[in-house]
Amino acid sequence: MRSVALAVLVSFVLAGCAATRETAVVSVAQIEIIDDGGAGQVIRPADQAKLDALPAIWRAVWGQSPGRVRAVEGALLEPGAALDHPELSPGSYNCRLIRLGRRAGARRMRSFPTHFCHVGAANGGLNFTKQTGSDLPAGHLYKTEKRYTFVGALQRAQGDNSLVYGTDQARDIAGVVERVGPFRWRMVVPVGEQDLDVLELTPVPVERQAS
Repeated sequence: MRSVALAVLVSFVLAGCAATRETAVVSVAQIEIIDDGGAGQVIRPADQAKLDALPAIWRAVWGQSPGRVRAVEGALLEPGAALDHPELSPGSYNCRLIRLGRRAGARRMRSFPTHFCHVGAANGGLNFTKQTGSDLPAGHLYKTEKRYTFVGALQRAQGDNSLVYGTDQARDIAGVVERVGPFRWRMVVPVGEQDLDVLELTPVPVERQAS
């Protein structure tokens, strides 16, 4: 296997004349993940097993979700809603976490405030960083026909992307990224046997992108 240095965007500040004119500003650092040529080969067997079980977990969690949640969120949470042409463009994204399953409490669903993420281009591929909030995944996106496979690690603090996949198995994270509408994607991460984290991704408007 070979190690590939990936540029990951590690810090985030907001600037602008008003709250509605915030601008994403990022700086760059380097991390490494293991890459031996294929999305299926880069993932530890335990994480690959989670992805293999994702369809069944997803159907079960979806079946337990309140009807109002299905109506409001629509394709974002629906199994099998992935569309063709999943390509992500580099840049800043709004990202909103929705937690489904037992960890979400009695209602089986919990939505968190919107934060900021960034997709960057490096070495012919893409990397992904969640820049603000409490859960901070950072890693690489591997393209397949209708989706990306995400492999990374949950960082300890904003602006610190020192953890790479395989360093601390308790912080390793693997999921899939799919397009579910015009300029709308989701990152879906299986957590345990009856829980999902779904991160909605929508591009930050052009006028708020870092120049």
